[in-house]
Amino acid sequence: MSRTLLLVSVRCADEVAIAVDGGADIIDVKEPSHGSLGMATPETLATCATVVPEQLLWTVAGGELVENIESGFAAVQEVGGQEAACSRRSLKRLPDAVKFGLSQCEGTPWEHVFQNVGGQLPECVQVIPVAYADQQAASSPAVDTVLEAAARHGWETVLVDTFDKLQSGSLLDLVAVGTIEQWVARARDLGVRIVLAGRLSLQDVPVVAACEPMAVAVRSAVCVGGRNGRVDIELVRMVASQCRFGSVERERDRSVRNTY
Repeated sequence: MSRTLLLVSVRCADEVAIAVDGGADIIDVKEPSHGSLGMATPETLATCATVVPEQLLWTVAGGELVENIESGFAAVQEVGGQEAACSRRSLKRLPDAVKFGLSQCEGTPWEHVFQNVGGQLPECVQVIPVAYADQQAASSPAVDTVLEAAARHGWETVLVDTFDKLQSGSLLDLVAVGTIEQWVARARDLGVRIVLAGRLSLQDVPVVAACEPMAVAVRSAVCVGGRNGRVDIELVRMVASQCRFGSVERERDRSVRNTY
């Protein structure tokens, strides 16, 4: 039985240890006070890189694609671009992937720009486009459009998130479960892995996990005090359990359907 993985977003090395001990499968480093994909400082990235266990994947929030264009591909430089020798030396281990949001990209040649950004990262670092469920608020390409672009360009993974963390609500507030299942099925048909996020609550996790994404990504659900609070080990354990529960329920439903 395939299991939906749990990605936990952290903002410091202390939270890395808490997330790992609580059962996270993937560690994502970001600065939540800077937006949906706020990038952590080079110092924070370097510190986190030293404590993420070798057997776990770790990813970095790189901000919005348009922000990186305006600032000269800041995320690329901090993670390991040609102009970031100091940053490279400070990272004990390069991240497995960097995520870039696609807000303000609707109607623009964003695919070409995204390819350019990805091409400046070390070959061992995957580039992940982030599609937003609240597409209008983000002025971003539709999820299906991003999935198809990923298949064309060989981007292995797409993250679906929410852009507006204050007004838009959670992923399940914005879209029906049936729509999420269609995204997952479309990604599977295209050979693209899909990760689902978006202010998911403890109750949301098993519902979303049952849709069979590669991973469910959370922060606010595992924090005391919301997404800008602090990761709590008991909450991580509860969400990890709920993630597994969603996978079990999915297989149970499948077995029942096959029986009848």
